[in-house]
Amino acid sequence: MVGALNAGGAAPAAAFAIITVMHFRKELLFNGSPEEVYGVLADEKFRRTVAERAGSTQVDVTTEETDEGLVATVCSRQPAPDLPGPMASLLGDELRVDQTETWFSHDHADLEVTVHGKPGHIKGTVRLEPRGDKTAQIIDAEVKARIPLVGGKVEGVICRVLGSIQKLQCEVANEMLAA
Repeated sequence: MVGALNAGGAAPAAAFAIITVMHFRKELLFNGSPEEVYGVLADEKFRRTVAERAGSTQVDVTTEETDEGLVATVCSRQPAPDLPGPMASLLGDELRVDQTETWFSHDHADLEVTVHGKPGHIKGTVRLEPRGDKTAQIIDAEVKARIPLVGGKVEGVICRVLGSIQKLQCEVANEMLAA
């Protein structure tokens, strides 16, 4: 669309749409071997506990072995975080979030998060690496929010929420590993 002009000689509004991308990286330490941590991450009870502790009002969790590997999906409804006026009106009072991790091996997964009805998503990878008697979980993802003017701010909020959820996952997993 770059260089496209409409009948009046002006560029159409879509030619100036700006899509921003924010990089998200988080590393967390779990108290167990990569195999033990993978076992917890693959557990539906773990996924449900994390979603409920995060404030989800409705949770559907599935884990399924496929030809690609283990696919863990969490579909949840949760109250939207407190946001300033314009962002609150864009996101609404409740978010429907789908998070899917496709584990190709016990130490590598693709991550995808979508928010229904909202113009954006998260795509990235999750890796598990041994660190002595612990395991590091490394999340690398790109966060996109296709919202004119405030997309970057929305991405920042999404990154903060994702970081909080990942921290909560680590806490719940460590509790389960200690039991």
